Amino acid sequence: MGIGQLSPLESALIAAFHELYGSQGFPAPERIQVKRRENTGVGRYTEIEAEDHVDLDDGCVDLGGRFIEMTGVPNGLMAIAHVRDHRLEQLEIVVYGEDQWDGVERDWSIA
Repeated sequence: MGIGQLSPLESALIAAFHELYGSQGFPAPERIQVKRRENTGVGRYTEIEAEDHVDLDDGCVDLGGRFIEMTGVPNGLMAIAHVRDHRLEQLEIVVYGEDQWDGVERDWSIA
C-alpha cells in the first residue's frame, strides 16, 4: 500500500462514496492520489489529492448507513470523507466502540 495509490479498502470506499455522491462531483477512485496516511490505533486518516470540484458543502459526508465489517474488528468500522474548499481532502476510517485497529486490511466487506 504505497503513497500515491489507494489501498483495496480505500478504493472500495471511494467507489461507494462516488456511487452516492458522484452526481455532485465526488471523484471516482482512479481520479485520486494518496498524499499521506496516518494510522491512529483506532482508525486511519488518508489524505487525498483530487482535482475534481465537488458540489458538496465543506464538512463530512458518510456512507449513508453502510459500514465496514473486518476480521479482528468485532464492532466494525465506519468511513467518512472530508470536503474542504469543494475538494475531497481526506478519507477517515474509524472503529465503532472501544476496539483497536492496527491499520492492516484483513478480510473485509462493506455492508
